[in-house]
Amino acid sequence: MMRSTLLSLLAVQAASFGANAQSTSIYDYIIVGGGTCGLVLANRLTENSSVTVAVVEAGQTQYNNPKVIQIDDITRPVGTEIDWQYPAVAQTSLNNRAVTYNAGKALGGTSTINGATYVRAQRVQIDAWESSLGNVGWNWNALWPYYLKAESLIRPTADQIAKGAQYNPQAHGYSGPITVSYSRNPADASGIMNQTYQALGVPWKSDLNTGDTHGWSLFSNTVNATSQTRADAATGYLLPVQSRKNLIILNGTLADRILWSTQASPAIATGVRIRPTAGGANRIITARREVILSAGSLKSPVLLENSGVGNPAILGNLGIPVKVSLPSVGENLQDQTKLFTSAASNRSVAQNGYWTYVAYPTAAELFGSNTSSVAASVLSQIPSNAAAIAAGTNNATSPALVEQQLRLQADLIFNRGVPCTEILSLRYGSTFAWIYWPLLPFSRGNVHIVSRDPTVAPRINPRFLIPGIDWDALALTGTANLIRKLFTTAPLSGLVGAETQPGFATVKANADVPDWMPWFQKNGTLLFSPSSPSQPTSLIFPSFLSSLHLTNSPTQIS
Repeated sequence: MMRSTLLSLLAVQAASFGANAQSTSIYDYIIVGGGTCGLVLANRLTENSSVTVAVVEAGQTQYNNPKVIQIDDITRPVGTEIDWQYPAVAQTSLNNRAVTYNAGKALGGTSTINGATYVRAQRVQIDAWESSLGNVGWNWNALWPYYLKAESLIRPTADQIAKGAQYNPQAHGYSGPITVSYSRNPADASGIMNQTYQALGVPWKSDLNTGDTHGWSLFSNTVNATSQTRADAATGYLLPVQSRKNLIILNGTLADRILWSTQASPAIATGVRIRPTAGGANRIITARREVILSAGSLKSPVLLENSGVGNPAILGNLGIPVKVSLPSVGENLQDQTKLFTSAASNRSVAQNGYWTYVAYPTAAELFGSNTSSVAASVLSQIPSNAAAIAAGTNNATSPALVEQQLRLQADLIFNRGVPCTEILSLRYGSTFAWIYWPLLPFSRGNVHIVSRDPTVAPRINPRFLIPGIDWDALALTGTANLIRKLFTTAPLSGLVGAETQPGFATVKANADVPDWMPWFQKNGTLLFSPSSPSQPTSLIFPSFLSSLHLTNSPTQIS
């Protein structure tokens, strides 16, 4: 009761942030987007009491929303009023089905509605930011202290450890703002899973957060194991510091466009035009130092285009004056295609404990003795793949830069042993389910505005499974076949009954890409983990460095 009352009071206080800030219009920093990046930046910048920061966020605080904080059903907030539910165009590769992008419309962003899984990327992927893309100082060792600083691991109990929730004490932080824990009631099946995966050549990984995810393990979550509540960016980074006088939260506020200095060149961001989401007049807030665009992979390019930064052809069609000609804005959108396989469980399976198992196999484990021939085929197609991706943007993106990115991904997959797919093993009552997606897809899509009105949803086209780009279909096929081997291999085969989806009558045993494609096209959907709505490194250049920063990832290698 005390906790509920406290959260109610905090929600009332937070909801008044925007109203209290109306008399102020000049800040040192303006952060557009109060999500996972935006709130971290707001927290860190306002550690300096002489610096003022305004965060512009369309959503509200959700500290006391049971759909967010209660994690007994992690999907509960999806499709609700705190989900943007962006429509994407019908996908020809998915039998012309329309798909929806879920994204958090709240302080805390998508951390308020996502699956709350906590797994760091591969060390070699992070290091590629520097070694392959030329971002000096951006590497695993540089980020490592901040991984630890952000985390507050609740150490697993002896019972959890016995059931597979093992960890490396040196790989975690214990006093950070984001609480991380393991399922409080993991299933006692790790021994069975270990023997089965190792029979297929997939090793056991005791801790997925050391910089090497290759293998299978139990995944941890951004969940407070004591209270069984979600730890999101708002509760972690905003709630403890929301009383700071120099931190202003403009919640319930939509960023209309970025404003620029009147001088011709370079483009200097001076502020943001905003409006209440509930309706009302526009007003202008001014930045003394910088505007930080942290509105996510789908909203950031929209705001740039509405502000005159983007492809002149797109801007011209809508009558938007071009401030900076940057045709790659909104291009290079990447997301993973999610599929599933299910099977009945035998009656002998105990109905207690949660299956929280995840595997990250490599290409060698998907394709076995065929790995070299698969790699050779994929590499030979990269020039034509890059050309096809560029053609899909009317050559607004550079085929040469796309090819550079695809070659980097292929190098990570085939030469550096980076896992190329993710497999979740779950159990729901009498059903086993394996949900999977490729981690490094080659297909690229885009997101662009269709109206000068910022409240109108953009046109989002993820372009899943682009014809002629074989790697994505190969990765899905290899994963689907590995899952079939998994539940037909002892000792797991003793627990799993007949395959129910898709079933061998639908997709035959030892199926190849043509056999699996109808199933993929009928049932594939998006993972709603979009990234990279720009050509690699195209948004970081001198004319923006003094006034505008973007937090969106430049390339999907992590």
